[in-house]
Amino acid sequence: WDVIGYNNGREAVVSVIIGTELTAMFGADGSLTGSAGCNNYTGSYESDGDGNISVGPLATTRMMCSDPEGIMEQEQEYLAALQSAATYRMDGTTMEMRTAEGSIAATFQMAQQ
Repeated sequence: WDVIGYNNGREAVVSVIIGTELTAMFGADGSLTGSAGCNNYTGSYESDGDGNISVGPLATTRMMCSDPEGIMEQEQEYLAALQSAATYRMDGTTMEMRTAEGSIAATFQMAQQ
């Protein structure tokens, strides 16, 4: 999945910085991997198949990126948003994850293969 937008933790859903890519791969075995823009991440998730999900904890590689501006903040905010997800809903080629309070955590588009 490619991330379209995520909750930045300041009551706003923002788009991915141009020139960066945020991804999420949900394995059938409960593994979760992807790119957080600069670093790769790995962790786990649980889903009941009925729209409920829990994510984390997530671990990342330890690279530092300075370009484009804001990439490291985006990475921290996206990973926090992903771990705040409590529900998900898929609609065709899009997926929306929401927090327990109903706020959008992240929105995704199915990756082109």
